[in-house]
Amino acid sequence: MIKYSFNLIFTLFSILIVSSISANSWSDKDIQQISAFTLKKLQPVKDPSNKYLLDKNVISLGEKLFSDTRLSSNKKISCASCHIKEKSFTDNHNLAVGLQKGFRNTPTLLNSAHHNWFFADGSKDSLWAQVLSSIENPAEQNFTRVELFNLFINDNTYKTLYESVFKQSLTKTSIATNLPAKAGPNADLQGLIEWKKLNSNQRDRINLFFTNIGKSIASYVTTLESKESRFDKFAYELSVTGRSSLLNKSEINGYKLFIDQKSGCSNCHSGPLFTNKEFHNIGTGILAHDNGRSEVINAVIHDEFNCLSKYSDAKKEECVELNYINRNKHGLSGAFKTPSLRNLSKTAPYIHDGRFNNLEEVLRYYNSIDEKRALEVDLPPISLTVKEQQDIVNFLLTL
Repeated sequence: MIKYSFNLIFTLFSILIVSSISANSWSDKDIQQISAFTLKKLQPVKDPSNKYLLDKNVISLGEKLFSDTRLSSNKKISCASCHIKEKSFTDNHNLAVGLQKGFRNTPTLLNSAHHNWFFADGSKDSLWAQVLSSIENPAEQNFTRVELFNLFINDNTYKTLYESVFKQSLTKTSIATNLPAKAGPNADLQGLIEWKKLNSNQRDRINLFFTNIGKSIASYVTTLESKESRFDKFAYELSVTGRSSLLNKSEINGYKLFIDQKSGCSNCHSGPLFTNKEFHNIGTGILAHDNGRSEVINAVIHDEFNCLSKYSDAKKEECVELNYINRNKHGLSGAFKTPSLRNLSKTAPYIHDGRFNNLEEVLRYYNSIDEKRALEVDLPPISLTVKEQQDIVNFLLTL
């Protein structure tokens, strides 16, 4: 009887061990596929339109400007007001709140420099152009480029830093003489009138200064990158030993569902940042209010600060994204940029207008797409159980 009990216990123990090994055994192909999603595969940032990208002095200036509330009309708003370090450089609001309430969710700045297009609709083709837009946007900082220029010529610290870094004098020219208090092409009516009163040389020199400020802040933002996640550690351990216990059964099942066509997640969310950096219509655009990419194609092509502009440091052939931009407005109606899935545990709420407060809501939305609706959007019809949805959520929270 004792011998029988011992044999039974040994058999059950063996089954558990074999099951455990089976659950955690991965083929070389599996490990290679998992490795493709890790931060170790992330390529260095390249932006030929910003020659100061890696300049430590420019980065230092940009970091100071990032948190300076004087770069706003009410002296209370800075980049850091919405992009909060402790919240993975977002603000956890459904919609951004600057000087006014916006109509988009604040995206994280972590890894943002790795994207090809900026803002959810891709209305800017560089990080520095996005920065300049936010500074002048009435709903964000509402600070004109002439106000910014005046701030620098009246602040000895900034003036000295700027002239040292960019080798350009701010005051030893006629540019700084008799400037209005505020002016710019995106200002209110009076500010626009004052901008047009300036001669072309003044406007051009102020634009060059403004561009350099954008490149400074963008250079700092480029340094903001994700730290290694539990998923990355799991993948590394797997590559070394062939097994890992850093993800639990639900998270592993979530990963397998994520890459499977049953969910279709990895069709768009691929690579180290879990994004293909493209634009897709997932049915969340709102016609005549915020219809995404189709509404901004002409604007980015003719943007005064795009990659092909005279303020860019890139050669024409280096502006690949802009040179080969998709101009199909009909095909891009309702399309928004595929977001990265990194740091999701800290960046709720989700999608471009923050309509989903948690990942469970996101998965339920995707799971609601039936065959009829799939004909209208860039999503496949899927049918996941509640448990499968939760497994995917659990996996996403490891990124």
